[in-house]
Amino acid sequence: MKDKLERWLIALFIVGSLAVFVWTIQMRPRILVLHSYGADYSWVRDVNIGLKRVLDQKRSYAVRWHYMDLKRFPWREAKENAGIRSRRVIDEFSPDVIIAVDDDAQEYAAKYYVNHPKIKIVFAGINGDIEPYGYDKASNATGILERKQLTATRDAIRDAGIVHWPEGGAARLLLIGDTSESVKSDMEHLRKFDWKPVTVAETRLAGTFDEWQEIIRSAPGRADVIITTNYRKLTRSAASRELVSPEEVVKWTEGNSKLPVIGTNGFYVEDGGMLAIGTSGYEQGEVAAKLATQIIDKGTSPKLLPVVSTSQFVVFMRPALLKSHNVKLPPLYEAFARANNNYIE
Repeated sequence: MKDKLERWLIALFIVGSLAVFVWTIQMRPRILVLHSYGADYSWVRDVNIGLKRVLDQKRSYAVRWHYMDLKRFPWREAKENAGIRSRRVIDEFSPDVIIAVDDDAQEYAAKYYVNHPKIKIVFAGINGDIEPYGYDKASNATGILERKQLTATRDAIRDAGIVHWPEGGAARLLLIGDTSESVKSDMEHLRKFDWKPVTVAETRLAGTFDEWQEIIRSAPGRADVIITTNYRKLTRSAASRELVSPEEVVKWTEGNSKLPVIGTNGFYVEDGGMLAIGTSGYEQGEVAAKLATQIIDKGTSPKLLPVVSTSQFVVFMRPALLKSHNVKLPPLYEAFARANNNYIE
């Protein structure tokens, strides 16, 4: 009788312990990190570093990562299918907070949960406005906008001696990118920015690699500096869906452009370019994660957390290419790039 009682008590203890364990797991705060692009994209890598600076300290959280991978599959049907899969993941995981990164994650997944009674939305990497996603009127959404650091880009043009103001003439800019929605949003901000005394001579969007090459070849005489946003959606030809690799685009550009090219994303240099003054992915991730933890830990309503914008930038540079274009920047730029391991020799 005593042995049976002991076995019964042990079994009861085990069942009770398992029940407590399962209950604890189910009650853990849940965050779904939803990326528009793939884990191998350098921008995503930097955003994840920022996210993990905060989330790795939250051992009690259950964090799931989902990648839509839409830089490699930028077609409408691929985006719609990725959105369906993402919404299925959200419904199954039932997160307390979705951290949605970049515009496709908003358009094809996160916006469907505006004013959801249980799920909160923290966005990052939005290049345009939040109104198309309904976040401006949502009670459950907040986040950080992605804005190119154009003041720093303009200052780099000045510091490189391409234009000497106030006594010199104004450098002329050619703004170039692919036809992706993020680039179109970026271009709106680039066109509206006060570049003075630099002037924007032309804005061009290329759908194919041939179009890109023609724009670069014809730039001398019309511009003094080329500013590029993104080029990952260039197809091999108008009749093909084959995407030209970023490395091939940048290698050709640096090998054939008579003008210095500056990227507005750090990956331009990682792909083989000369110089980039980029938005900090670290900042985007870290700010988004802090907003999410404030919502979870303090119970703060997202509508009480103001939407913020980019305040940091990073410098990427390749000294050999700077020298080939006779671009000389003050030592501070090199120090900044080296400090972040972005000085590529």
